[in-house]
Amino acid sequence: MMCKMSKREYLIQLKKKYYHCGKKQKTQLLNDFCEFTGYARKYALRLLNNPLPKKWRRYRQRKKKYNQDVVDALLLLWRASNEICGERFHPFIPTILDKMVDCGEITIPDGIKEKLLEISLGTVKRVIKGVKRRSTIKISGTTKPGSLLKREIAVRYGRWKEENPGWCETDTVAHCGSDVSGEYIFSLNVTDIATGWCEQAAIWGKGEKATREQMDEIRQRLPFKLLGLDSDNGSEFINWQMQRCCKKNNITFTRSRPYHSNDSAHVEQKNWTAIRQLVGYERFDKKEQLDLFNDLYRKEWRLYLNFFQPSMKLKERVKNMQTGKSKKKYHKAETPYQRVMEHPKTSQKNKDMLLSIYKQLNPIKLQAQIKYKIELLQRTLK
Repeated sequence: MMCKMSKREYLIQLKKKYYHCGKKQKTQLLNDFCEFTGYARKYALRLLNNPLPKKWRRYRQRKKKYNQDVVDALLLLWRASNEICGERFHPFIPTILDKMVDCGEITIPDGIKEKLLEISLGTVKRVIKGVKRRSTIKISGTTKPGSLLKREIAVRYGRWKEENPGWCETDTVAHCGSDVSGEYIFSLNVTDIATGWCEQAAIWGKGEKATREQMDEIRQRLPFKLLGLDSDNGSEFINWQMQRCCKKNNITFTRSRPYHSNDSAHVEQKNWTAIRQLVGYERFDKKEQLDLFNDLYRKEWRLYLNFFQPSMKLKERVKNMQTGKSKKKYHKAETPYQRVMEHPKTSQKNKDMLLSIYKQLNPIKLQAQIKYKIELLQRTLK
């Protein structure tokens, strides 16, 4: 339904046309007016045939606080943040604004900068609502249960209680398109619970050796020590190689309950934001594509995802005992980099290392390089 100001403007323009029309045209205009505004037919007739109410004549259109220059600057920052939702983007505006200015990507006058820093969450959501894209494509799961070692690997379920970095969930994402037959590429995804830090790697098929090798590489890329690993019941994880690898590196290895995807909710969410949004649902079944995947994951994507993609963490869930409904409260959206830097368990050496990396990064150049490598991947599909 239109806002009051728009209805009044529409009515004023329509009254001029309605007065000079014939009966058939008036009927059509009345039908359109009722459908457009949601007014009852009798009320709409009174508005069209009688003078406007005095209070409507005194109505003045409120001046816009944020002009088109502010909106354009806001959308530029939003696109540099990978078009994330308003709740994640709003608290990230000061950070991405300062970074874009430091990199020389934009020049913002002081007046526009002040308005960007004071803009409300509701306004941000209204601005990006009209240009935001959504995808509803889904494919069926490709997890095949591994029967070995199940009795020796503990089952973990319920909310995570660990607050220190290093306790991670892991999963694989199939790039099979609509056909699960044959061999194709999988993306291995690892997500830290405390900070939201994500790492990805590509593997051919779901072989035990390939999964273990890429998991070792991911472990070395993490800015903290890997303390625990929680997987689903897929055969790529539930095997002797993975168990020996975790035991050798003093990693607590657990698994979720079969057919309970919510047990791995953190990594399941990242499967969409960190992988599906990046490469989509196409089938990648060529060996040369594997190197392109890993080159992207090891370089630009991990930097852009962890340094410039804020996420929200659940603070508490309050349940209304009368209605049975729950209300969720979230912490302020932050990037994984910010959470790692703020965590007291992060060593000063790692903080200095991350800070030096952050100062050298340019989100616009990272986006351009990511787009270029995605185009290279798309060309291999032809």
